[in-house]
Amino acid sequence: MSTAWVVAAIVLSIVLLVLLTVKVKLHPFFALMFSALFFGVIIGQNINDVLNAFTSGLGDTIAGIGIVIAIGTVMGALLEKSGAAETMAETILKITGPKHAALGLAITGYFVSIPVFCDSAYVLLSPLAKRMSRDTKVSMTTMALALASGLHATHMLVPPTPGPLSVAGIVGADLGMVILLGMIVSIPVVLVALAAAKFFGKKYDYLPTIPDEEDLGANAKKVGPVAAFLPILLPIALMLLRTIASLESHPFGEGFIAAFFNVVGTATFALLIGLVIAFVNYVRVKPEDKQVWTFDGEFGEALKTAGQIVLIVGAGGGFATVLKLSNISEIVTTAFSGVSLGILVPFIIGAIFRTCIGSGTVGMITAATMLLPLMDVLGFTSPMGRVIAMLACASGGAMIWHGNDDFFWVVTATSEMPADVGYKTIPIISILQAVTSLICVYILQMIFL
Repeated sequence: MSTAWVVAAIVLSIVLLVLLTVKVKLHPFFALMFSALFFGVIIGQNINDVLNAFTSGLGDTIAGIGIVIAIGTVMGALLEKSGAAETMAETILKITGPKHAALGLAITGYFVSIPVFCDSAYVLLSPLAKRMSRDTKVSMTTMALALASGLHATHMLVPPTPGPLSVAGIVGADLGMVILLGMIVSIPVVLVALAAAKFFGKKYDYLPTIPDEEDLGANAKKVGPVAAFLPILLPIALMLLRTIASLESHPFGEGFIAAFFNVVGTATFALLIGLVIAFVNYVRVKPEDKQVWTFDGEFGEALKTAGQIVLIVGAGGGFATVLKLSNISEIVTTAFSGVSLGILVPFIIGAIFRTCIGSGTVGMITAATMLLPLMDVLGFTSPMGRVIAMLACASGGAMIWHGNDDFFWVVTATSEMPADVGYKTIPIISILQAVTSLICVYILQMIFL
């Protein structure tokens, strides 16, 4: 199959996806499925193989994040109905002020995504973003993009997230220096995206659907700040401790403590603990509600929403898996073999893979693997050179995330963002983040190399 036809097929399938979701208003699950089938057929794949790939990708994605979305959605409903989300929003707004509420969310995302996967973190923090949007009357577009951008920046650039951690290992970069410089580079990356988020918020203004204040009851007991934040902060802390316990230096040893954090720090277990705390808060506020955990109660209502989100996100994973049936890897490898463009090589390779198959981790790891034999030629042999090479790979992997990336659907679905608004904003912000990161890496290269 020719290179031109594979590239054309990828472009056509993405165009079809956009048309089905934006113009036809088809449900994203079916739009993703039809786009995947279209791509598989026009590149000459057997229809059964395409269906199997889509089903496999959907199942793997749901297995990875489905239960997290389900637990997080139920917990979010409890946080909202108990008034805990309101308390959290009020607390943050006292610190940042209404004018800088979006900045507060971006900073929150910046730190949270270092130990926690950005999709899990977004599900966890989306109720807070909704409440802050409602309280400040700032567009949910701004709040959603600010939170997503903060999460995405450190997710791509700062270990111990698997992508940057793997790339640092491949190119032999010093992990401590990667974390330090990755956090520094992430700051302008977040700020540029925040400015864009504010611009898009004015252009695509909407407020999220949130229960009326009366739902809490006139005499309801108010959730205090500590109790309100605990369902979110404790799971994050547990996931961070699990990450620390898994380091090669074994700071907690290799006995019971390390094993304990390895269990309670998994996303599912940690979120279950958060859910229990949120449930206790809810019962304290609304002791009269004896149906909360039933099919017709808050649990059941939240899971109805979670079911759609899980299917949409899973379909995004299925679409990405079908795209991998093409020989895009061979095409990129052939195109860049023997090319010497400095940090542009890993950046472009990472960007191609992220844009085409929707995985930043795959994009940056592929870029690092192809870059490794060229390290000497490109002048990345020094310790600092290896760090810069790693950051260049990660910068490319940040661009462009859109409809074939499950994080795109996590952000749009959980924030009630219309799909067309997502397509008009998220890809542009991802380009801004990636280019800003590349510029910062280039400056580092001029300083240190």
